[in-house]
Amino acid sequence: MPSLIYFLTYLISFIGTKYFGLESTILLMKRLGYFLRGSFRGREEVNGIERKLERALHKVPLAVKCLDQAIVTWFWLNVNGHKAILRIGVSVTPLESHAWVVLGNKVFVEATSIPDLSIVAEYESWAQ
Repeated sequence: MPSLIYFLTYLISFIGTKYFGLESTILLMKRLGYFLRGSFRGREEVNGIERKLERALHKVPLAVKCLDQAIVTWFWLNVNGHKAILRIGVSVTPLESHAWVVLGNKVFVEATSIPDLSIVAEYESWAQ
């Protein structure tokens, strides 16, 4: 899959979360994922997806934060049949939030400096 489509999913997530909210963006990404899933002949490996996401992220001319990075990572892993889970957590002191993706023991968009995160939202895998 060319990196252009990865780039476009970052834009969709960025615009969606800013103008339509998290739940609407998640629903849109799931519907898009169900549509795209049928067009994939083979399952792309996690490392390949990770490399494409990283390349595309550096081309996006917007300040894409962890929420959109996690949504897009969750999206592409599930499109490729990997049962990834999207999590959103909050720390009260200091007040901070973070979004990340879990696939087995692997964590994507990992937080390095936020202590005591409490998970406030979790979006399960829709991969088959």
